[in-house]
Amino acid sequence: MKFLMIHADERGETHFGVQDIPGRELAVGPPPNPPGQMSDLGAVTTMSVISFPAGTEAPAHNAPQPYIVIVMSGEGEVATSDGEARRFYAGELLFCNDLTGKGHVTRAITDLTLAFVNRAST
Repeated sequence: MKFLMIHADERGETHFGVQDIPGRELAVGPPPNPPGQMSDLGAVTTMSVISFPAGTEAPAHNAPQPYIVIVMSGEGEVATSDGEARRFYAGELLFCNDLTGKGHVTRAITDLTLAFVNRAST
């Protein structure tokens, strides 16, 4: 499966990209066990849920460690240092791996609730 991510290049600019995590077929539920796809996102260490009121803007910052953010409710926007901005809605996720560089800006367009899932170092 392909997941949207943020990363920094060798010059420190941050960009959106795609992280491809191989999937495997998995039988889901009780018989007749319909097939589905599962991607292993790796070990996690902690999970936090944070709410922001509409209009909140977190200025440019780096991810303190690799993490996955899942939009639980509301609408948010993330802008990378290369000038690209994308909107995110409930149910979407983003891998944040811009540990260095110019970082990204996060805005709450509406009241926003996010789950931050910290990935174990690899």
